[in-house]
Amino acid sequence: CERTTLLIFCILFNLHNIFITIRCENVKRHEKIFEANLFSKFAKFCVHLCRSKIFQDIERLIHPNDILDKVVYDLDIPSCPVVEDSGESLKFNSQFESGNLRKAVQVRKYEYDLVLNADINSNHYHQWFYFEVSGMRVGTTYRFNIINCEKSNSQFNYGMQVLMYSVQEAISGRPCWVRAGTDICYYKNHFARSSIAAGGQKGKSYYTLTFSITFSHKDDVCYFAYHYPYTYSSLKMHLSKLEDLKTPRIYLRQDVLCETLSGNSCPLLTITAMPESNSNDHICQFRNRPLIFLSARVHPGETNASWVMKGTLEFLMGSSPLAASLREAYIFKIVPMLNPDGVVNGNHRCSLSGEDLNRQWLNPNPELHPTIYHTKSLLQYLAYIQRAPLVFCDYHGHSRKKNVFMYGCSVKETVWQTNISASSSDLQEDLGYRTLPKILSQIAPAFSMGSSSFVVERSKESTARVVVWREIGVQRSYTMESTLCGCDQGKYKGLQIGTRELEEMGAQFCVALLRLKRLTGLRNHQNLLDLECDIIGTQSKAASSTTTYVMEEDEPSFLEAIDYSAESNDEDGEPENELCCEVQENFDLLSDSETTTGTS
Repeated sequence: CERTTLLIFCILFNLHNIFITIRCENVKRHEKIFEANLFSKFAKFCVHLCRSKIFQDIERLIHPNDILDKVVYDLDIPSCPVVEDSGESLKFNSQFESGNLRKAVQVRKYEYDLVLNADINSNHYHQWFYFEVSGMRVGTTYRFNIINCEKSNSQFNYGMQVLMYSVQEAISGRPCWVRAGTDICYYKNHFARSSIAAGGQKGKSYYTLTFSITFSHKDDVCYFAYHYPYTYSSLKMHLSKLEDLKTPRIYLRQDVLCETLSGNSCPLLTITAMPESNSNDHICQFRNRPLIFLSARVHPGETNASWVMKGTLEFLMGSSPLAASLREAYIFKIVPMLNPDGVVNGNHRCSLSGEDLNRQWLNPNPELHPTIYHTKSLLQYLAYIQRAPLVFCDYHGHSRKKNVFMYGCSVKETVWQTNISASSSDLQEDLGYRTLPKILSQIAPAFSMGSSSFVVERSKESTARVVVWREIGVQRSYTMESTLCGCDQGKYKGLQIGTRELEEMGAQFCVALLRLKRLTGLRNHQNLLDLECDIIGTQSKAASSTTTYVMEEDEPSFLEAIDYSAESNDEDGEPENELCCEVQENFDLLSDSETTTGTS
């Protein structure tokens, strides 16, 4: 008994130290902020909430007889789901496209521990979740704990909520995903990861995402997801609808780039304007339009990338004068989903080979990485015939930062940031790589130039952005990252991002390309350079505009002063909540007139 008591207190002490260590590290890095007492009410609430959840977990060890430990869903059991229809337990399901939930264990009457699947042929990347719940009681608050998360921090600690879809709400005429959940926090738990799952590192632990839900409808079926789902079937349906937007003036061709490991087709789209006539001059102008090459969804769990791509595609196929001008200016080659297999199977990052496809660009295998192999081959062919793209952009989602931003490629900025010994006079570089993101920062409310980076990190040398820059010779080669959470600037500050804002970002990317065309279309190259220098504010001192070095594991190092209100039960949050609702109700995609104003 004494040994058991000692063990429990050791666990309690260690967990408390884990929590305190995280906070102390934050204090060390931002002492002045803490001395100024700028910690928000939401931040204090999260600190208290995380501590409370940790101690509730410890109570399980102290009072094990109070725990039901009843498996109600398990994919490893052929008769899944295993729960009887007694009304005492929730029913779970994840056996549908893009679903991810491996196991559900009822630990208390209204509390469940959930275990996610790793990516196929992998033993890690537990992050994306998408599952169904039914059999709930109206007005009862249920707690869900996803207990095998891997990342050391999450935007769930900084205002982000999970996504929920209610079938009863859909039947009532409100078929949409909504942000949901209260008492949300993300913290380190006492479940140890194996050294294999942790990449050879020992002493690594899993993390818990916990949230509570109160259901409003009887006989409802609800779905929960990490972010707004966008499946392979959704893509195929969307592409078929694009065909309906085709007019005699729009050139739209859909090809199959290749087939994936499981036999799914990878679509390749070509969009431009039809030539004005069959005359040689018009045909020549048609063929010689500069190319824009876009891709998305190499990481299945980054569903926001598909919503941004949806906005881009719909703008390109639109009837507005801006869309027509854009089609006349460029030929677009687009691969909207680079990893269909991963999307179908509910992976977070990998393909069926268990590999991150965005780390295979240096030497893709045609058998294991067919979509990357054929996309790179197409780019190599375009470069061979002197038709390399003017812009390459790969759409991604970022789980650790707010806003939308870009990663680009710059020799000078890489040298500055890595302190390599070289004088500025030894390096000659056109600053044009900064023009497109700067334009976006001026016209897109969700875009942040300050969060963008143009440093080429060694760990990213096998990514699409860097390989296309180095091997294909595309100066304007980018990764565009969209937040999974929300914005901390502009008109969307303090609001969680939705699909309309993501689609708006895709449309604004197109508007920025049109502005870029007007700059690069100038005959006087010196005037072009002057304009680019003016727009990026680096006419005389380019070195002063180095961007912030962004680490892959970047995360705000203290709880930000953002109160999303919906997940805090603080009465003072009500007025802000009403304001948030009012702003969200007025979210609309930019109209043609608004877009026109943005480019004048």
